[in-house]
Amino acid sequence: MIPFDLLAPEPAPRFGSPPRRNAFVELHNVIAAAETLDDFGPDALDRISRQHGVDLHTEFLAERVALYQRLLDHRLGDGDLSAQNRVTLAHVARTLALTPADLRASHERAFGKTVTEAIADDHLDHEERLLLYKLQHVLGLDPPLAEGAYDVLARERLLVTVARVLADGELSPEEEAEVEQVRAALSLEIPEPVAVMLRSARQRWDTRNGEMPEVDADVTLLKDETAHVVMPARWRNVDGGALKAVSYAYRDALRTGRTQKLKVPEAVLFGRTETGRALVTDRRVVLLPDRGVPDDYTHRSLIQTLRFQNGVVLRTRGDRRVFVDVEGNQSAFYTVLYRAVHPEGAAPD
Repeated sequence: MIPFDLLAPEPAPRFGSPPRRNAFVELHNVIAAAETLDDFGPDALDRISRQHGVDLHTEFLAERVALYQRLLDHRLGDGDLSAQNRVTLAHVARTLALTPADLRASHERAFGKTVTEAIADDHLDHEERLLLYKLQHVLGLDPPLAEGAYDVLARERLLVTVARVLADGELSPEEEAEVEQVRAALSLEIPEPVAVMLRSARQRWDTRNGEMPEVDADVTLLKDETAHVVMPARWRNVDGGALKAVSYAYRDALRTGRTQKLKVPEAVLFGRTETGRALVTDRRVVLLPDRGVPDDYTHRSLIQTLRFQNGVVLRTRGDRRVFVDVEGNQSAFYTVLYRAVHPEGAAPD
């Protein structure tokens, strides 16, 4: 009836009393060998306690709880707790002299395990919801506790999905739909900090792969010209020779174009620092100073655009280099710039 192997009692010493643990071993074996519930009960615990001089109502609590927990896990393996299973568990608990307080941790663990298995496929169907509701009541769990346990485990499952789709820092429409499907299936609300991350990742995907944004630049554009991005910025000339001479890492990065992990040193900048706005359109880059005449660079005049940690460097056919700092928005600015200059090319790394 109960699929547990019998335990071997510990050998008695030549002198002295038999090991006290043999009292629990005998109780365990009585339960494991029973063919029906009539074959054991609380009277067996009382009898064995008297014979061994051990009070099994109080001693070996951890072993008694572990035995009950193994049986609970086994019966939950059927995917349900039928009426007969509930009768068996209750009878074993009484035989082991276990109180509701003794069983609380086992019941909470069993509920958590069932929740984890139910949401393992990122979905919770009607039958699984009914099982969890029934377990909550059968196991005597406080509703707030059961609800809290579900929320913690389900949210953890949702965050695993979020972490996976955000591994590349972007969120495609398909990935966004997947997250929403899991969220709805598990009846959760996405925490606001996570929602902010998802929105930012979706914006990054749109910037790299979606339709190019169109903005009101508040300046006079050329005929049929479209403004894609305008941001507060400051800019300054760059000494190309000094930049290459910083180190071998800079020379190699400038040659390959992989400069995104480097910073433009202050020492290679010269001339006046201008402040204003940086505008990218489908035809040109315009640096609009707060005072003075704008700098205008057509896309055809640019032979290289480089992204650094602290800004973007524009290199013209005349070998002039300009460092543009868009104050923390380097990635978004550079992505739009790159796509505008290379409309048929791949999105930048």
